[in-house]
Order: sequence, then structure tokens, then C-alpha cells
Amino acid sequence: MTISISHAQEDSDNIWALATSGDIERLEELLLSDPKAVNYTDTLGNIPLHHASWNGHIQIMELLIDNKSKIDTKNNLNWTPLHWATRNNQYHSVKLLLENNAESNALGNLDQTPLHLAAQHNLQKIVTALLAAEANPNISDIFNQTPMHYAALEDYTAILINLLKNGGNIEAETIWGATPLSAAAARGRTSAVAALLTRNANVNHRTDLGWTPLFASVVGKFNTTTRLLRENGADINIITKPGNTLLHAAASSGMDNLIVELLNMNFDINAEDSGGRTPLDYAKDNLWDKAVILLESEGAKIGTKSTLHHAAFSGEITTLEKLINEGANVSQRDDWHLPPRNWTPLHYAAFGGNLDSVQQLIGSGADIRAIDYSGRTPKMIAIANRQIEVINLLEKLESVPEITKIQFKSQMSFELVGTAGAKYDIEASTDLKNWTRIGSLEMNNSSAQFRDDRKIFLPQCFYRARIIE
Repeated sequence: MTISISHAQEDSDNIWALATSGDIERLEELLLSDPKAVNYTDTLGNIPLHHASWNGHIQIMELLIDNKSKIDTKNNLNWTPLHWATRNNQYHSVKLLLENNAESNALGNLDQTPLHLAAQHNLQKIVTALLAAEANPNISDIFNQTPMHYAALEDYTAILINLLKNGGNIEAETIWGATPLSAAAARGRTSAVAALLTRNANVNHRTDLGWTPLFASVVGKFNTTTRLLRENGADINIITKPGNTLLHAAASSGMDNLIVELLNMNFDINAEDSGGRTPLDYAKDNLWDKAVILLESEGAKIGTKSTLHHAAFSGEITTLEKLINEGANVSQRDDWHLPPRNWTPLHYAAFGGNLDSVQQLIGSGADIRAIDYSGRTPKMIAIANRQIEVINLLEKLESVPEITKIQFKSQMSFELVGTAGAKYDIEASTDLKNWTRIGSLEMNNSSAQFRDDRKIFLPQCFYRARIIE
């Protein structure tokens, strides 16, 4: 078996290079000597057809397909040759694969189909070819985004219309409740917004947080898109689930003319959202000096309600301690922030560089590995803002392994969270005094599963992990 694997690796090295370079004569010789090489995979799980498709080598592709290449093979990221051909805008590769019955709706990385990729990268001819091969424009990825969402986000209006003509759902919702119109408005994509409104998209659709396309457009400070939405019946009296009005949104983006208009329409200048923030707070937080002066001249005041997030950011340690002692949740997310970031108080403390706040929150149980909507931990926020003392503290704490999700299903198992690339000894004890090494874990990522394979029954068992230097 060892000889066979070694031989396969040697030949597969050659065949991938030949598929990439387009050396058809050498490839024919290799396939004659080893027909199985047609489906050898490289270290990333790609077969030769992946490489030929990516590079648009049609003759090579035909040779591989004629020699029984598995046309829908997925690599380690679940991409098929059709995904690869699409992503590299190899139209003729795409056509050949589809003519040979490649699965047009194959789910790849993040559950994206080739149509997702084509819509995302403005590949109009490939979109048309995929739709002709019965690609489904309503398949959603892991975020419930359809190809329509991607086309709307990037303002690829021709693709958007093509998808709609082929059955695309104009009101498809993401996991956070955004439709294609929500997405286009949030990016200020006026052309896409116009196309969707012309086709009767719901101008007042609400996301899970209660944001309408108009609200999102105002937060983004997109004047033209905002005007277009209002001309098509957008409701200006929107109040989001966290209690934000359109005046909060206008203040957050410094849209001074809209602030004046809304104040003339008797919008409450001191309305507080669920986070205790007024329009003036948002103008100050986002450094819109003219908006601050404008609001203050009309009697605007800052919010009366102290929040854990604000105390953590500003370093008001006395207020922070008071709120925690009164039961404030150190894991509370700030869905009321504009735009929503899903930050915990620890994210804010890291952003503000307040070491005392960081230590107080961690001592009160804050999760140092909590991630925001963009997948960023408090340490990543501190790095982005060059908060050196906070970075050093969080790096030290993140290196300490944590055992979580302990389960007993005939045997004990748990998840270890630690430093990617590190190796840990796992030790067990029944009395917290005497510890026995029972195994080790090498962390390819920041977490790994451990199973206690011992056959003895233990009434109670404690575990700890020690890094191997």
C-alpha cells in the first residue's frame, strides 16, 4: 500500500503540472501508463480537471473527461471544476463542463454555487450559461444570501435583471433578514435600487433589527439612494427594534440637510434608543462636528442612560463596576449601534485602550474570544487601533487553554480552546491534587476535540490542559 500511495503522489505531481501548463502530448503518455492518474488529488484536493478548467485548457479538459475524470469532484474547500472555471472567468471551460453534465447547482465553500460566484464577480456571459443549464437563482449560501443579493450588493444591474427574469426571488431574505433591496440600499447602489423598485420590491421591508432600505441608506450617507427610496414611498417614520429613528440614523452619518428636515417635521431630538443613546450621542460618536453643533443649537442632549458599552469604551471604571454589580450582562451585544457591529463591552474596552476596563470585564466573566459580525475578537480590535497594553494582556490570556463543552456519552469528551499551532498535554484528576497525563492535543485551529478513551468508570473527573513548550 505504501508503494502505491507513493507512486500515486509522484504521478499526480506530474499530471497537475501538465493540466496546468497544457502539455497534452505528455499528458496523453502519462494517462496511458497510469489511467487512474486522471483523478489523483493534490494536497488541496484538486484533480487535474480543476487545474485545466481554471486555466481554460479546453483540449486538456476534453482529454481528461474522455478518460473518465470525475467531473463534479470537490476539493478540500468543496469547489468543483465548474466553480474554478467560473471564478477565473473561463467561459469556454464553463460551457464544456456544462455540456458534459457538470452539476450547475453544486454547493461549494460557504454553500455557494457557481452562480453565486458569477453574480458576485460580474461575469454576465457565465451567468447566462449557468441559467441556461438550469442553475437555480434562489439557492442560498450559509448566510442565506442568494446570487441576487450579491448582484445587488455590487450594483451589477444587468445580472440582477437576468436573475429576476429567470425566477429570482426579489424578496429573498438573508439570515439577518435583508432582501436584495436592503443590500443595495445599504451600499448606495442606486442603479440596483432603481431596478428593484421598478419591479415592485418592497420599499419598506424590515430586517430582523427593523432596518428598512431607507434607514440603511441614511446610515450609509447615500444621498441619491435616499432620495430615490423616498420618492418611491419609503416610510420616514421608521423605528427600529432597538428604538432608533431616522434622526438617529441621519445624526450617525452627518446628513445635516436631512437632520434639519426631520427636525422641521417635529422628530424628537432627544429620543433615546434601547442603548440609551440620543441622536446627539451618535453625532458625537461618529465625529460629525457640524451635526453636533446643529443638534445642540436645537436643544439636543446626550442620553441619560449609562450603558456598559459606553463605560467600557470611555474608561469610566466606577460606572462600569456599578453596572456590573447591578447585574449588567458583560456579554451583551450592541445591536443598537449604528451600524450594528455586534460588539461586547470587551470589544469597546479594547477599542478604547482602557486596560482597567478590560481587566474588570474579564474578571467579571467576559469572553476574550467573542467575535463580532465580522469575526473579530477584542484582541483584533485592539490590534487595529494599536492599543499595545491591551494587546499584550489579551495575547497572554488567549494563550491560556480553556476546556469547554464537556459531555458524557458512554465516555467523557470536551472541546479545548487554545492557541492555533500549539500542543497541549491533557491531564485528569479525581481529587484536584493528583494529576495523570491521559493524552495530548495538537491544535491545527484554535479549538480541538478530546475524547477520554479510558475504560474505567469515574464518579467525578476533572481535566486540565498544559501547553508543551
